[in-house]
Amino acid sequence: MLNALISVLVPMAAGAQLILTLVLAKGEICPGQRGRIHRLLPVLLVLWLLVATQHLYVLLVVALTGYFYSQVKTGKTRQEGPLKILYLANVLAGITLLHDVLTAPNWIAAVMMVLSCLLLGTMAAHLLLTVARTRLQAFHRLLPVAGILAAMLLTLCIVPFTSGMASSQLQDTLQLILVCFSLLVTAVIIWSWHLLTTKSVDRIQLAISCLVLLTSVSGFHQLYFS
Repeated sequence: MLNALISVLVPMAAGAQLILTLVLAKGEICPGQRGRIHRLLPVLLVLWLLVATQHLYVLLVVALTGYFYSQVKTGKTRQEGPLKILYLANVLAGITLLHDVLTAPNWIAAVMMVLSCLLLGTMAAHLLLTVARTRLQAFHRLLPVAGILAAMLLTLCIVPFTSGMASSQLQDTLQLILVCFSLLVTAVIIWSWHLLTTKSVDRIQLAISCLVLLTSVSGFHQLYFS
């Protein structure tokens, strides 16, 4: 289970870093918001360090992201910093994800990795942007909707996966499938709760959803890669 958890951190970290880079490069954010986003970059460093326990070359992503973090201010700032370094880190992160996709045991597992990048990446980015108190209100709607679509597609992957199973094998995996599916639905409901109730998004809400979602996707990873 630990190996599965670390494996799904690859699409999570890659997706979140790409979205944060997009916000820093193209987002209409004030100096205070930019500094607060810079302040949260160590979270990505921790995720990549965990991934590096399985893929040592990911330390290059850690080094580049760490260098970018060392060159920017974490208070109010209009300075973008050396974004080209962050772009290079994103390229290496993308290559790492592509490697996992191409080495997947079957096409369903490969599709699952791509969808995990959309699902977990948007979840992590939404949590970090909320903690950073950004005023990009569109992201509070777009990111959960993108996550819901990814969750639906991820669920559909179960159909072709189970269709080729023998009845005895299906019985052995049915409980895991039901647990993962239940956790996935629960996580999505918690994530989009502010849309259903028209209330402000809450960081605790997103943190709980992120933990539940990680557990669910780790279970699916364990199922598809077994």
